[in-house]
Amino acid sequence: MARGLSRELAKEKAQKKQGKNASKGNKEDLTPARRAERDAKTLREKTARKEAARAALAASGEAGAAAVKAEEAKKAAMRAKQRENKLAAANPLLAKKRG
Repeated sequence: MARGLSRELAKEKAQKKQGKNASKGNKEDLTPARRAERDAKTLREKTARKEAARAALAASGEAGAAAVKAEEAKKAAMRAKQRENKLAAANPLLAKKRG
């Protein structure tokens, strides 16, 4: 293979690679502050929808209320476990004494 051909192949490979990466980045031309506002608004809407669905489930009857209560208990247990893991990561000896 001649040097010229090798160079051409490397150039083609680089162009393909740049073409794949062209899809990444800020396509909307938003400033970081505007993107943060947009994302915050989206999260607020999502949270409101979840709260509405949870309220509807709780109001649907005893089974729905029990499901909501079980979900909240599951989340509370998960948060407690995360706190314990954080403690263990920060101070393993103290975590060992507690456990």
